[in-house]
Amino acid sequence: MKRVNAQVLILGAFLESVGASFIWPINTIFIHDYLHKSLAVAGTVLFFNSILTFMGNYAGGKLFDKIGGHKTVMISTMIGMLALVGLIFDHGWPAYPILLPILGFGVGSAFTVINSFGAQIDEVDKYKMFNAIYVGTNLGNAIGTALGGYIAGIQMTWVFIANFIFLSSFFLLVVFWYGNRDVKPKHVTPDQPKVKTKLRSGTALIAIFLGTTWVSYSQWNSNISAHLTKLGIPVSKYSLLWTINAIVIVVFLPLINHLIENQTWFKKIQIPVGVVFFIIAFGSLIGATKYLAFVIGMVLLTLGEMLVYPGIPALIGESTPNSEAGRYQSIISMAATFARAIGPLLGGMLIMRSSYDVMYLAAIGVLIGSLFIFQRGHKELVANVK
Repeated sequence: MKRVNAQVLILGAFLESVGASFIWPINTIFIHDYLHKSLAVAGTVLFFNSILTFMGNYAGGKLFDKIGGHKTVMISTMIGMLALVGLIFDHGWPAYPILLPILGFGVGSAFTVINSFGAQIDEVDKYKMFNAIYVGTNLGNAIGTALGGYIAGIQMTWVFIANFIFLSSFFLLVVFWYGNRDVKPKHVTPDQPKVKTKLRSGTALIAIFLGTTWVSYSQWNSNISAHLTKLGIPVSKYSLLWTINAIVIVVFLPLINHLIENQTWFKKIQIPVGVVFFIIAFGSLIGATKYLAFVIGMVLLTLGEMLVYPGIPALIGESTPNSEAGRYQSIISMAATFARAIGPLLGGMLIMRSSYDVMYLAAIGVLIGSLFIFQRGHKELVANVK
């Protein structure tokens, strides 16, 4: 078994995300149109899926530090594969709402392991490392969502089969190329038992910052899609926005990596600048009724996410012990998962009581507040780096 390296880690993120993205875009449609359940029931199922994914994030990080990443990701992937076998043979009611969260648990745990391994790889700059993982994940999402809709139109069973094929490919990669890295806690002798250290100051604030940005970002995956259809913009054009998202990521990644490698000042401003792009993106939607405004907003949003979301695990990885990578990466994974779960609900409630423009302004306010949280958290976190 070969020790995990950057290349196979990125490939694994790609395979895992392709498989996962066959299902998540069509969950609501499948529950409502195929299983003939209400949107409220669909929302409840997706909520429990998010809860199990959240638990998977925690379990993945906990087991990563305790038994190693190799065993953890094998267990996680097998759980996901078993859930998919069940879904292939029975994706009716109540099998679907039972097996979907189990799949979410396995996938959530596996993604935490990938980030935890990434935090342990010191041969590559961590910001560049997580940028590459993020690109691999997003390319997988773009391919999976595009193919998933087409395959679902043929027969739903093939959606689960396709997911199983990619997850099985990831499992084979894990078996042969995801060997643990030799990481020892500093100042600890070989025969000394491992002692859990105090949580690094600033970590909680960084997790809160990440959660607040995801609460705002998640509106694009949920409430904004409904707004576009009300404006008479077809669903196909909404899907095109996510194609644009993937294209922008691929085009601008080389520039960001160049800045990371050659300009030391860039890392210091990367995440705050990304939040500024988020703010401008929501500002561009105020009063918008034309499709072009949403295209511009998506480009700005994508530039922001490329700076913020790979930057956070990289910052945490640089500022915390490699021997506890699972613990710290699971914290930020859980923050993101929880925010993605409640974000659409909070946005929807606000829209029902006011309007989309008020929701955009609220998102801007939350993002501005998040900058102050990040500043305080970052200051505390880096102050503890020895």
